[in-house]
Amino acid sequence: MEDLIMEARAELGLRPGRIFIGGRWMDWDGPRFDQVHPANNRVMTCFADVGERGVDQAVAAARKAFDEGPWPRMPAQDRKRIIQRFIERIYTAEELLAKLQTLDNGIPYTLSLATRVSPKAAADVFDHFAGWIDKINGETYPRFSSTSNMDYMSIREPVGVVGAILAWNAPLIMFALKVGAALACGCTVVVKPSEYANLAVMKMAEILAESELPPGVFNVISGGASTGASLSSHRGVDKISFTGSATTGERILAASGTNMKRLSLELGGKSAAIVFPDVHSIASTANSLMGLCSSFLSGQVCSTPTRALVHRSVFDEFVHHAVLQAQSVKLGDPFDPTTTSAPIISKGQLNRILGYVESGKREGARLVCGGRQPGGTLANGNWMEPALFVDVKREISIFREEIFGPVLCAIPFDREEEAVRMANDSEYGLAGCIYTTDVRRAFRVARAVRSGSIGINGYASVPNAPMGGVKRSGIGREGGWSSIEAFTELKTIDFNMDV
Repeated sequence: MEDLIMEARAELGLRPGRIFIGGRWMDWDGPRFDQVHPANNRVMTCFADVGERGVDQAVAAARKAFDEGPWPRMPAQDRKRIIQRFIERIYTAEELLAKLQTLDNGIPYTLSLATRVSPKAAADVFDHFAGWIDKINGETYPRFSSTSNMDYMSIREPVGVVGAILAWNAPLIMFALKVGAALACGCTVVVKPSEYANLAVMKMAEILAESELPPGVFNVISGGASTGASLSSHRGVDKISFTGSATTGERILAASGTNMKRLSLELGGKSAAIVFPDVHSIASTANSLMGLCSSFLSGQVCSTPTRALVHRSVFDEFVHHAVLQAQSVKLGDPFDPTTTSAPIISKGQLNRILGYVESGKREGARLVCGGRQPGGTLANGNWMEPALFVDVKREISIFREEIFGPVLCAIPFDREEEAVRMANDSEYGLAGCIYTTDVRRAFRVARAVRSGSIGINGYASVPNAPMGGVKRSGIGREGGWSSIEAFTELKTIDFNMDV
């Protein structure tokens, strides 16, 4: 397995990463860090850890480009043409970007190339936001009173300098959602990828750097937690768009008060799927829900339903098929087309997930399958067999806390109201699913579950629909017109018609 990963590394000629500030690539003269591959913990290359000094330089370039440059004031047609040409370049580099993403986070290459995290999906996001550029408008308002001859209108203006801090699990889509919306609205951007996944983002930056963007409109830096903290607290930044853990989101929220930054925070989740006995197929439902935890990114997606609330009359059947699905996954070389699942992103996260497996058993839940580290050729990587728990009480940690790994809890219920109470018994509220063929019940339960989005007989996100959470799952929405609102400020203009 290591040979194929290292062959891909050699084929792509990975070099120490640079940073892009003020329209030019720079070699960093300060500290660096290694990026390792989670499938074998071998070093891929190294990147700059720019810290406060690098953040200051990047923000200064973005600030100058916004305050003095043409981008925020450029005609919509011109801005749109620049981004459209960038989209075509993404298609040209599609296979390369997918390989780099696989070398970032270990997602199987076939999935990196052809799923909702693919380069094509990222191009679709940019295309969607490019379509908004000449449609960002305000409103006019009817005269309110006869005592004054005042007319009113509103316009939307770019929010300013944006700090975009990306998650490691879907770097291409995260880049597109944040950078695409910001550029469409006329903002300038400083991007910081996750320290675990820089390769695909840096290639996207190279492609964008070849476009006709004025210097300083787009900047990309790299680094760890201290670099992210410096960017999120910088007084020259007007908005932070962050995807990641709730704990980090809380720190960003506290730091934003220094200059009242605008925030888009997509944070953690503990999503519930409610399975009613009238579903079309218990087997396919179990395969789908267990598959979201065991395949693809191995449950390392914040919207993944990790609590399956299943009607008691079909509970045993559901568990049977979920076990079969978990046992069917193939862990291994991410460039092997038969591999179904990604490794855990780091040793620290693997140990954290294994700790939850042990705490679940210790607190009385029953482990039906998985929850172990495989040996043999996988021993050097961050691999884990997907786990399924039953006999899960609502007060224990695996029911309540975000694990962010291949662990599914299955809990029976008897009444609809009971299922809704369990689904809402969480400090998170990002997503969820309802499985039923009763349309009235589907909409009734969807309205009752407190989450930012809810799927009925399936779940998927698309560029033109909003995505985000309630409660501890975040602030704001990404996607569609919601992103345009998030990256603009609304200004009201009053006209005195008597002058």
